[in-house]
Order: sequence, then structure tokens, then C-alpha cells
Amino acid sequence: MKRIFFLFTFFIMGISIVGCDNDPYAGKYKTFNNTILELSSNGRCKMINNFYKESFYTYGKYTINNNELEITFDKDKENYLRVESLKGKVKGCNIEFYDYLGKGKECTCSKL
Repeated sequence: MKRIFFLFTFFIMGISIVGCDNDPYAGKYKTFNNTILELSSNGRCKMINNFYKESFYTYGKYTINNNELEITFDKDKENYLRVESLKGKVKGCNIEFYDYLGKGKECTCSKL
């Protein structure tokens, strides 16, 4: 009986460790103009522009150091934002981008 309890406990602990996401920044973020930023736990990201009737996808990689976020977009794929990279700062559940799309304004993305 002790052996079954030990195996069951070990199995439950293994599932909880495997199912644990180590990246607290991963998830979906949304801006005021309905643009969605998806950060995955493997360092990849996707930005979905919903400015028009259709959705446009831009893919890239992101890094976060000391709550400073930098997104570098893939050069071999279509880039609908027409910028090479974005820089921002993570503040709680929000990300504030500096000079978003070259307009000289900050843009805040809120986690969904």
C-alpha cells in the first residue's frame, strides 16, 4: 500500500512539474487599437494587426532582461508593422512600448 501511495505521489508531482510554465511573460497582450501581441514561452512572438477588415500577422523573437522587452521581427517573412524591432518595458501586467510605429508615442499592451 505504501508503494502505491509513493508511486501515485511521484506521478502527481511529475505532472505538476511538466505542466509548469517557467515564463511569467508568456501570454496574450492587447492594445487600445485591437492589436494583439502573443508571447510564447520559447522566445517567439506573433503580433496580430486588426486595423482593417482582415488580420495581418507579423512574427519575431523576443528577449526580456530586467523587465526590458525587445522584439526583433523576422526579416524573411512579411512585416506589416514596417519596423525591424520594438522596445518596451514590462510593468506588472502591462507592456509599454517606446516610440510605437515611429509616431513618437508610447503604447500600452494589457495582458488578457
